[in-house]
Amino acid sequence: MTPKRIVVLGGVGFIGSHLCHRLLTEGHEVFCIDLRDITHAPQLRTLQRNAAFHYIHHNIIHPFGIRCDELYNLAAPTFVHYSKLLPVEALKVNMVGSIHALDTARTEHARVVLGSTGSITNMTTKQMWSDQPHTTRHSHIEGRMAAESLHRAYRQEFGVDTRIARIYNTYGTGGNLMDQRVVSKMLLAALQNRDIRIEGSGEQVRTFCYVDDIVEGLMALMGALPTDHTRIVNLGSDEQITILALAQRIIELTGSRSKIIHVEPRAEEIRCRTPDLEATRRELGWSPSTRLDEGLKRTIEYTERELSERAGAFYSWIEVNN
Repeated sequence: MTPKRIVVLGGVGFIGSHLCHRLLTEGHEVFCIDLRDITHAPQLRTLQRNAAFHYIHHNIIHPFGIRCDELYNLAAPTFVHYSKLLPVEALKVNMVGSIHALDTARTEHARVVLGSTGSITNMTTKQMWSDQPHTTRHSHIEGRMAAESLHRAYRQEFGVDTRIARIYNTYGTGGNLMDQRVVSKMLLAALQNRDIRIEGSGEQVRTFCYVDDIVEGLMALMGALPTDHTRIVNLGSDEQITILALAQRIIELTGSRSKIIHVEPRAEEIRCRTPDLEATRRELGWSPSTRLDEGLKRTIEYTERELSERAGAFYSWIEVNN
């Protein structure tokens, strides 16, 4: 395999940090570009000593240029509190940031993979054009929709080789303990014997894909043969589980004394959000290989270890209850 110069936008993020690590093990030179400090990603702790790894502190709403062969655009401010407080900034990252990334790819004749969201598939026209108050979820989904449109437009007008991965719920080791993903929040609460809060009855059906499998899917998409259009695939698990059953399973696996508390459901809660992987299997030969129980056990071990190492650190009530 010929080593490449690969840019990962949002490389400090959960999936991005795993991708950086994997690309380095494949012998590539990796440029991790992110507004967040590298210390926020446990997965990247040891990479700073690797001569092939380069961390660049930069907000992609500002122009940038870098010589590269491939570019993964995973930059999306999905952290709940960030999106709530800065909805305009979140939209700029998706739209203006994508333009800057695509301009770089166009100049360098680089191939681009956009990490989008599976929530786009479930967003109805009525919800998109509703006159109801604009929510964090709307900002994120509509921003990713705009980013997808930009990637397709650059493919059509300028011939940039763009591909889109719609990523569904992801979990696994190597994440920040304050991550707001469903599995992370439940695990942290369970290991601290705090109440696990679920919205509504908990009968919402979801799937959760282990992060290593998502990374494999992203790399398979990047390595796929070019087409005459922008290839769009779903990446996620097809192992369905309700939110209530997930909470119960986490309590069982951790031996926790946590209680499950039902709170008010979100407006327009989607009953079932699961990916259709038929096209992904056919076009990429990819499907997730990590069963939920196996992945949860690995993630529990990781979280326990991280909590132990941070035993002397101070967590505020707000941090552990949000």
